[in-house]
Amino acid sequence: MPEKRENTKHTQRNKLGPTPKFSELREAEYREVGRYREVGASGIIHAWSFREKLRQMKGKQRRRRSLRGSNRIAVDTFDLSHVVDVEDFAKDEMELQKLAQMRVLVAAEVGGEKLNSLASAFPSSYSNLRLLRFLRKSKSRNVASAAARFIECIKWREEWAVDALIDDCRLPPRKYQEIRRMFAVEIKEVEGVEDTLRRTTVVLSADKWDSQGLMRALAEAQLELDDFLLFWIMRYEQIHKMLYERSLETHGLEYADLRCELKDLRLSSFSRQFVNEVVPKWLQITQDFYPETSNKIYFVDPPKIITAVWKVVGRFVKRGTKEKVVMMKTS
Repeated sequence: MPEKRENTKHTQRNKLGPTPKFSELREAEYREVGRYREVGASGIIHAWSFREKLRQMKGKQRRRRSLRGSNRIAVDTFDLSHVVDVEDFAKDEMELQKLAQMRVLVAAEVGGEKLNSLASAFPSSYSNLRLLRFLRKSKSRNVASAAARFIECIKWREEWAVDALIDDCRLPPRKYQEIRRMFAVEIKEVEGVEDTLRRTTVVLSADKWDSQGLMRALAEAQLELDDFLLFWIMRYEQIHKMLYERSLETHGLEYADLRCELKDLRLSSFSRQFVNEVVPKWLQITQDFYPETSNKIYFVDPPKIITAVWKVVGRFVKRGTKEKVVMMKTS
């Protein structure tokens, strides 16, 4: 009597064991794990279109669905209600589907309930509009790398207690005013440089910045490096709150215009120590945890020395950010 053939596919699935965390998976592996099998490699969520699934899942938390056949594997889902607010913001259906895949991976690592709770309490920082910025940071819309970056952002925000800044500045008024005096920055809503649409505009009076004064204050222990970084984190949080509210008004993902005033820039304005010790950490926070913030970065009235300055500072700036830089003469 012939031996009964073993259902190798079923056996292989059962041998998968406990679902590993995303950090333990390579991009090519996560598609083969039961928990993630619902999100196909092609970006299609099996039998349902993404919008149809939203209608089925809206308002349902942590429902369990199963895949095809008698050997179905239950897939732990999560609340998709936060995805609804980005249907008008995504460029196409594929971007919507990749956003859903990204949220699955992030929820698997940090917990679906925790992610939904954070998104409800701090929508400008954790809702799908913020996830969409991380997704768009990659031109190829790489879901795995975008999810990994957002997970690191969550860990960083917890380490720095960024969410608590809303209720507790933690930066003494004296230090805040001192840094503000050295590094003038203005955030406002004005017409765009290249169109008449109102945009969130960040004006940096970089030609008036006192980096040497900052380094003296750090050397004399009047200020700490974390004070300087915390000052800018507070500014970034303010910018993204404005962008979130503006995006809801316009039904499109809004970006800020960044204007760097450089008319009176002098080489003596920049401390070499500031460039080597402070700028890398400052830009790392900007580029890693606040991606896709700016639409364009305008260097306004740049003097001839800007070539030398940009050659030094530009080595810390990522390629995608460099491509947004526009030299502009007001005259």
